[in-house]
Amino acid sequence: MSDHSHQDSDQGSRQDRARDSAGFTEPAAHPPSGHSEATGPAPAGPFADRLAARYGRGAGRPGREPVPGRRTGRISLTLGVVALVTSIAVVGGAVGIAAIVTGMRARAHARRGGTGGGMGTAGLALGALSLLVAVTVAGGTWAFYERHGDDLHRYQECRREARSPQALDECSRRFSEALRTEPTSNG
Repeated sequence: MSDHSHQDSDQGSRQDRARDSAGFTEPAAHPPSGHSEATGPAPAGPFADRLAARYGRGAGRPGREPVPGRRTGRISLTLGVVALVTSIAVVGGAVGIAAIVTGMRARAHARRGGTGGGMGTAGLALGALSLLVAVTVAGGTWAFYERHGDDLHRYQECRREARSPQALDECSRRFSEALRTEPTSNG
């Protein structure tokens, strides 16, 4: 009987060696690192690295650097939003230029097969819009001062010299009337 059991174990180990050499293995109880029961082994190679970066596989693992195109796209989008919010204060124009530059860099990286092109495009568009708003506000402010600068100075003097609420109301009425009529400033 012991001879028969020895033959069975010998035959079983031969079958295991044949199966292993053909590439067939039994599934492990717990998948090794880099494997998932649903998706199998983690991909390897440059194409796989781009896929992993794009679809987040391996995100948060120690030793993984953030993807440059995605980071540039996020920076562009953030700058674009900040630029649009601050464009009324003309400072948004400078931030808008930065959003346009980083958006162009993110799009260029995406064309070379990277990520961040969508966020780069959004940042570029918001940067351009904020630049347009900042230039319009600056131009409108300049035009207002060119046309009504003298009226504004007279209004400020009137308010400084006013001693009663009625005098302040009279200053405001004169300034409003001056804005509706032809400008008195000669530039």
